[in-house]
Amino acid sequence: MYLGIDVGGTHTDAVVLSENLEILAVSKVKTEEPVITSLRETLSRLSREADLKGSLRRLSVSTTLGLNSLLTGTAESVGIVFTSGPGLDFQADESYGPFVRMVRGSQDHRGRVLEPAAEEEVLEAARAFRDEGLKVMVCASKFGPKNTRLEDFLAETAARVFPETIIRASSLFGGLNFPRRLNSAFLNAKVLNVYRSFLSDLEKTVFEFGMRCQVSVLKSDGGVMSLSEARKRPVLALAAGPAASLLGLWSLKGGSHEDILMADVGGTSLDLSFLSAGEILLSPEGLRVAGFDTLVGGLLTRSVALGGDTDLAYADSAFLPLPRRRGPALSLDPENAPHRAPTLTDALNVLGLARVGDAEVSFQAFERLEPGRAREAARRAADAFVGKLAQEATDFVSEINRKPVYTVSELILDEKLIPEKAVLLGGPAKALLGLGESISGLPVEAPPEHSYANALGAALARPTRAAELYADTALGIMSVPVMGLRKEIGGGYRLEEAKRDLLEAMGTKDGARVTMAESFNQLDDYGRSGRIIRVRAQSAPGLIAPG
Repeated sequence: MYLGIDVGGTHTDAVVLSENLEILAVSKVKTEEPVITSLRETLSRLSREADLKGSLRRLSVSTTLGLNSLLTGTAESVGIVFTSGPGLDFQADESYGPFVRMVRGSQDHRGRVLEPAAEEEVLEAARAFRDEGLKVMVCASKFGPKNTRLEDFLAETAARVFPETIIRASSLFGGLNFPRRLNSAFLNAKVLNVYRSFLSDLEKTVFEFGMRCQVSVLKSDGGVMSLSEARKRPVLALAAGPAASLLGLWSLKGGSHEDILMADVGGTSLDLSFLSAGEILLSPEGLRVAGFDTLVGGLLTRSVALGGDTDLAYADSAFLPLPRRRGPALSLDPENAPHRAPTLTDALNVLGLARVGDAEVSFQAFERLEPGRAREAARRAADAFVGKLAQEATDFVSEINRKPVYTVSELILDEKLIPEKAVLLGGPAKALLGLGESISGLPVEAPPEHSYANALGAALARPTRAAELYADTALGIMSVPVMGLRKEIGGGYRLEEAKRDLLEAMGTKDGARVTMAESFNQLDDYGRSGRIIRVRAQSAPGLIAPG
């Protein structure tokens, strides 16, 4: 059997599949603090219907906990120490927070150190981070993947006075886009302890229930990774929630030749994605997560802070969805109802489209806003939410059509994508259908599996990996930074050999394929010629087969 669990900010969904991928059991519970409570309740319910101890082959988990912490501004603060280098000047702005230090030191585009890092400046920054109580810091150097010496020095020096976790940016990603690499390491640091805590709870729960199966974590690219990899690079899983929903939809609609817009409405966030003629779309460069462009490969999705528990601000008889969640629906939090704004769920309760908690509490919340007109107010609140959803969906489709995108089968789509219908997923999906038959003019539907499509996608995902190789024949060095691989090469090293080396290093188990390869001649300062070679390989996302 296969078990998929999706831990969201509001609910934890789960589904058990047979060897032939038939649905045997499903579960939906509230996500509590600590999360281990929800995991235990989920496995307790499923254990009554399926033999999780003896017959389970794999448990795959996705979660939006890290992404939600970024979207809602609750992720922890981290420190950054970096060195710059030749080329465009990089300036760290306020989006990184107050704990950013650029120190003296640089290396050129071939990885040669031009100026050693200033030891005392690194120590001063690390001491300041320690004294501020920070738990994680990032060390990064421009052109770091070509030579990790500067980043290694930054990290080793900082470790003398900073006793907490230190992340080397180039150990996470080998891409040469410095802003994207720094963003990726920064986000990784901000959610590192969220994921470590979550994965610790997960392992404890699996052990308590006597489950002896492979445990995997869903990634943003629709594949799964090991727990050890997830502890090191949780940034790879930040968009796992949207990926899980899209994989679930793909398993349900993959045979369709329609262009489908997916909207997964959770308690905290809205996840948008697209199926083009039954094919999922891939992000061509790297995902944009919480406003940061990254090197994280992924399915083409967008997440925004808009969900069933989103606060609905009220002024001048109008409602405005706010990008924040201060708790569950008022119907589930009656003690705080007089002090909080109503939510979409409360509006759906009043309209008779949902039955969540105490509907009378929801009714009284809207009655306080407009005495004698609670139902009319609730309708306008729900319409405001759907209007915001439609606006985000329109913007997402426009973004897709601004540049070429790729499908999982390597096809480049250069024609304009026009969705033919919208499919709603998530807990409120069926209730939202009661508000109308279309969104932005698109016919809308919610499949029977709408409430657990995310868990279904997690259960069905297969492993994926990605890596980049960099070689400089003049310097005689080839490296794959994320795998810690570095070796000497001769002047005759060629692109085909680089492709073969990278695929061999990654192994053939996951079906990795080369997605980018380039080689060009270059003269050094003394007129000697050499070749710069870059290769990227990625295993394609997909669904496991029955049996």
